[in-house]
Amino acid sequence: MVVRRVLLGLAGAALVLLAFVAGYATYPLLHQSSLAALPVAGEPSPAEADMSAYWQVWRLLDRDYFGSKPDTQQRIYGAIAGMVQTFGDPYTFFVEPQPRELERDQLAGKFGGIGASLEQTAEGWLLQPLPDQPAAQAGILGGDMLLMVDGIEITAQTASDRIIALVRGEPGTQVELVVRRAGNDGLAQQLAFRLTRAEIVTPSIEWRLLDDNPQTADVGYIRQTIFSERSAQEMREAVTALQAAGAHRYIWDLRGNPGGLLTIAVEMADMWLDEGVILIEEKADGLRKNYTATAGELVPNAGLVLIVDGASASASEIVAGALHDHGRAQLIGTRTYGKGSVQLIHELSDQSSLHVTNAQWLTPSGRQISGQGLLPDIVVAEDEDPLAAAIAALPSVQQAKK
Repeated sequence: MVVRRVLLGLAGAALVLLAFVAGYATYPLLHQSSLAALPVAGEPSPAEADMSAYWQVWRLLDRDYFGSKPDTQQRIYGAIAGMVQTFGDPYTFFVEPQPRELERDQLAGKFGGIGASLEQTAEGWLLQPLPDQPAAQAGILGGDMLLMVDGIEITAQTASDRIIALVRGEPGTQVELVVRRAGNDGLAQQLAFRLTRAEIVTPSIEWRLLDDNPQTADVGYIRQTIFSERSAQEMREAVTALQAAGAHRYIWDLRGNPGGLLTIAVEMADMWLDEGVILIEEKADGLRKNYTATAGELVPNAGLVLIVDGASASASEIVAGALHDHGRAQLIGTRTYGKGSVQLIHELSDQSSLHVTNAQWLTPSGRQISGQGLLPDIVVAEDEDPLAAAIAALPSVQQAKK
């Protein structure tokens, strides 16, 4: 039996990739599109352009197509997506309202939900409640099969993002689930639950002390999965906790991290730098903007190495490139993805969004990352655990303090 698990109460990295293809670095979600400002001199507006062929195709499909037809909104979104694809840039794309909501939750690092994961089986979607969250508190048990959400039927063929969008909502609002529960006697019963959504926090960083060996008991290990709005604060919390536990040296693991918010990446690189350029942003017209570090480090003179791989992209590469160019950290692992462009996110009137590549970024030394990535100082085969190499590359406490 094929089982597929997705996170309903906690957003998973796979959801990011649904919208972002592979890695991203975006500005905060502040770009509201103004239609009045969009027309460009010399170019026809949509109302002025010759759209006769478009409407001919619309009517011919209405008249001649055999089978079920997409509704008007689906056709409009399809037309928009097709127009955006003609620009030939995988990072310039259109996102419909439902996946856009999931994307926004992922970058925010929190959302309104019930605290449960989903397992897809041939029979349907099974719920797995998380401890002390609304689903568990309401009495839902692991293995309950989800049948309905607010009166909408859920089947084994229902897409996971569709279910997630139905279940999530503003904290404090309610959602009704109908489930099927197998009994000990082999008979199933159907149960209905009305749950109040709570704010579910999705941490982007986890940490621990490598104290299972006396030689590494002063090494703090930090794993980061995305650059969300909460990541900078989580890094401060991680380092504070690790310092209290006795950490003097650090390993920052960015494997599989597709990126996130540009501003957060710059802020987090700044935590480990005392001065200098963090990032060079280059526009199409050649104009450049430098992002520079502010005085003061989170942990002055602490030894630091970064672990990266082929899925470390965009914002991850901003951080890795900055710390490497300044000699602040060595890179361990495999070559990074090589995504060096920056996108603006335009929120549209119906809550859909348009991502537009607006600039490219270079490392402090002027290296271009797009299509090339960053080659680690110490390359570790993909089938090997790079942690041992990272530990070996860390300077001693005495060396770090010099």
